[in-house]
Amino acid sequence: MNRPREFEEGESLDSARPRDVDEPHLRPSPLGQDSPDAGDEPLRFAAEEPAEDENGSSLDLPPQFLKRAAAVETSSEPASILPRQPHTLTDVGLSKAFLIDLTLKIIHYVGTPSAVQLTRRLGLGPAIMQHLLAALTEERLVEVITQSDLYTGNYRYRLSERGSLRVAEALERSRYAGPAPITAEQYSEVMRQQHSRRQAPSPERIKQALSDLVLSSEVLDAVARALYSGKATLLYGPSGNGKTSILGRFAQYLHGFALVPYAIYAYGQVIRVFDQSIHQPLEDLEASASVRDDSKMDRRWVLVRRPAVVLGAEMGSESLELAYDPQSRFYQAAPHIKAQGGVLIVDDFGRQRVEAKHLLTRWLIPLERGWDTLNFVTGEKLTVPFSTQLLLGTNLDIRELADDALLRRILYKVEIPNPRPEAFAEILRQMCLQKHVSLPDGALDYAVERLYSQPGMHPRASYARDLLDMVIESAAFDGRDPVLDRETFDRVFRMFAAHQADEQPAG
Repeated sequence: MNRPREFEEGESLDSARPRDVDEPHLRPSPLGQDSPDAGDEPLRFAAEEPAEDENGSSLDLPPQFLKRAAAVETSSEPASILPRQPHTLTDVGLSKAFLIDLTLKIIHYVGTPSAVQLTRRLGLGPAIMQHLLAALTEERLVEVITQSDLYTGNYRYRLSERGSLRVAEALERSRYAGPAPITAEQYSEVMRQQHSRRQAPSPERIKQALSDLVLSSEVLDAVARALYSGKATLLYGPSGNGKTSILGRFAQYLHGFALVPYAIYAYGQVIRVFDQSIHQPLEDLEASASVRDDSKMDRRWVLVRRPAVVLGAEMGSESLELAYDPQSRFYQAAPHIKAQGGVLIVDDFGRQRVEAKHLLTRWLIPLERGWDTLNFVTGEKLTVPFSTQLLLGTNLDIRELADDALLRRILYKVEIPNPRPEAFAEILRQMCLQKHVSLPDGALDYAVERLYSQPGMHPRASYARDLLDMVIESAAFDGRDPVLDRETFDRVFRMFAAHQADEQPAG
């Protein structure tokens, strides 16, 4: 599939790939192994590779559905909200001068694209593209150099000397050279339609996502109901008991779809929204004839799996607003805008480089009223519909994170406590199976009894993983297979317990 995109200088058209976004705070690592609550591999929502036809040529397919049917389970038919392809410049909503400059920048980066390739890269229909190319030719901004196909008349174009001067001026204003943006009004209209169709995960799907976690029935029920609600939820309790795992599994099992524009145009500025590190396009919807015709869909939009944006302790106040790049001279949408229609996860809440009260105020109030205000560096403000599910995980005392006025806006607050002895025994048993550690008769009961009888110790779920890692490393030191026998457990437990016994449970 050839998706519209922007180019780096010197790239060829065929070898170009979407640029990676250098935003560490958006990377999925906060839910990876480095987190105290980690239990899963990091979440990765990478863009799919372009589809090819039987001859190995790239197919010009609109972003639609993944072939994996399980990725989209919803009662809403996506075709009913897909924006229609514009047929006139008035429908596009952008000035002819802006589109000419954008076309020139793409030609500048690509070299000698054909009309079909420009149509794909701009995300516009053939009729509008021919209109723009006619204007470029009339103004002597481009030159026709050859036909790529004698029978279709698909000419290739390159910049003229006059066009090179014009594109230099355009690049001084903005280096954005991706698909044509949509207008703020178009974005607001589609978001309102999208938000009116709630895609609630089924209780069965949520339970399936949490099925391999050992939680008490009370905790599991409370977590499932909170996640099902679609509303802001706070998971709290001591670290190492699965809060990160719960959030990660829910994100991985998130179903349904969302519409995301490549970019938005407002007040003469471009805001890039589509982010390949977050948004996973849904492709090849062969079952629905209503979206097979590429001419019916506005390809400035991407139909993606509902996004899950993960923010960790490294997040700063700059992540709350539009990010302006003075070198490229366009904006990057804030993480919560990229999460529209999906979930926004804040792991290790309260440890960010921005005050917890400020973070909650910034998001909870706009979520309640259903719209958010984006601020440009030039002082203009843009109001857009805003809807996402905010999920927070913390091991800090929630009473110290925010006052009652903010906390009451989070209807669902679920404590994830330390496991009881019988639950820890099951966690340890499962970990032994996963890590291929032999478990002699009576060893499980012995280990649990030692842990829970240790003065001042409050065993957490993560202790099972940590202790078994020590058992495995000790066995490797001795040159034998790992076995959780009493002697080995006592040896590693003496080293492990020296610090853990002084810990106090979180409030």
